[in-house]
Amino acid sequence: MSTTSPLKALLATETSAAIPRISAAQMLEAPENAELRAIWTDPPANPSVYAGKRIGVIATDGVEEIELTTVLHFFRTRGATVNVIAPEKPSYPAFLGLQIPHIRATHILTIHFIETAGWIAFDRTVGEVDATTYDAFVVPGGTWNPDTLRADGDVRKLLQDAAEAGKIVAAICHGPWVLSDAGLLKGKNATAWWSTQPDLEGAGATFVDAPVVVDGNIVTSRAPIDLAPFVNSIGELLAAAQ
Repeated sequence: MSTTSPLKALLATETSAAIPRISAAQMLEAPENAELRAIWTDPPANPSVYAGKRIGVIATDGVEEIELTTVLHFFRTRGATVNVIAPEKPSYPAFLGLQIPHIRATHILTIHFIETAGWIAFDRTVGEVDATTYDAFVVPGGTWNPDTLRADGDVRKLLQDAAEAGKIVAAICHGPWVLSDAGLLKGKNATAWWSTQPDLEGAGATFVDAPVVVDGNIVTSRAPIDLAPFVNSIGELLAAAQ
């Protein structure tokens, strides 16, 4: 059944953005993103292709919603167990003025570029996770999300342990910031959101401007428009590990 009309109807409600935002409807309507649209509208050819595989998606507040939800949708509809893993609800000294709502104890806040989107429940905290129990870890982007994660020593340690154990470690958009700060990109080919090129190169990576770059068990991509090759490349590594 054609999805063009529902997409156009959704797009029609988004014609006057109040702030800079990413419109998922506009992305999926664009012919350049047909492969990404198919992930959301077409049933998978094999709904059990990743049965038995476990994927941990590491994210916190400010995660780009379409990057998080596309990873969840793609692998869950193909049989994988996918957990959202987040740092515990933070607390700050009163003089900083930072306020964190109670819902953050169980959920993280997603964004559409710089527009706040909605809350999504996480399954595990970083401290509850053992790297060896997952086949792959994925770090989605947004800017706030990875900038917070890369300052978290427990997150960096989890990714270091995963890489040392030979697990797949993947990141998209600004997500490779976390990998670079964890020391995982030194001597690797990698890509990311274009403005982070100096950061990756400073961490010892060779920056490649491509939709997806696979170097060993490290998978990186640039932006939401690269989500289809990103998840497919992770899937290929998962299948090869069987």
